[in-house]
Amino acid sequence: MIELENITKIIGGKVILDHLSLRIDQGDLVAIVGKSGSGKSTLLNLLGLIDGEYSGRYEIFGQTNLAVNSAKSQTIIREHISYLFQNFALIDDETVEYNLMLALKYVKLTKKDKLKKVEEILERVGLSATLHQKVSELSGGEQQRIAVARAILKPSQLILADEPTGSLDPENRDLVLKFLLEMNREGKTVIIVTHDAYVAQQCHRIIELGEGK
Repeated sequence: MIELENITKIIGGKVILDHLSLRIDQGDLVAIVGKSGSGKSTLLNLLGLIDGEYSGRYEIFGQTNLAVNSAKSQTIIREHISYLFQNFALIDDETVEYNLMLALKYVKLTKKDKLKKVEEILERVGLSATLHQKVSELSGGEQQRIAVARAILKPSQLILADEPTGSLDPENRDLVLKFLLEMNREGKTVIIVTHDAYVAQQCHRIIELGEGK
């Protein structure tokens, strides 16, 4: 599913990723750990086709070294990848319903059926009452659970999570982790960048980066 061979990433003359090679198979649950500045988030951006400035070989879903803004790259992002960021990446001044409906934008369902899916996922994450609330009215833990709901809704095979529990209290951390593990059990590949040893220990594999290796 994902294969990197001799990936090197240099920013401002500094080597961030240094001839990195790895393989991640469909259905894997992987933690990426390492000190600050070791290249964890840089690697995740590369995996998610957000950053295309690197040397080496990167294959994802059978496509190799895709340009970030190419049609093939955008198709893969639209159809196969969900992102989960520490800052939630929600539209603050819109409602929860609006944000979640965006995850179903390319799904061929009626608006009524899409709304039913949104209501079901909100019940699953314990936030049914927030449907018509603006995102800005929610707590940080609630916003991250909405971001998780969006990732679950989107019909994707790959979940890329960058410090998804980093700013959360233990209760919300455990809830977000629970949903990530559930998505993995449903067959999705989940890759988590984390500083949290407890979160990393729940994964099948731990990849530790040190000086970009």
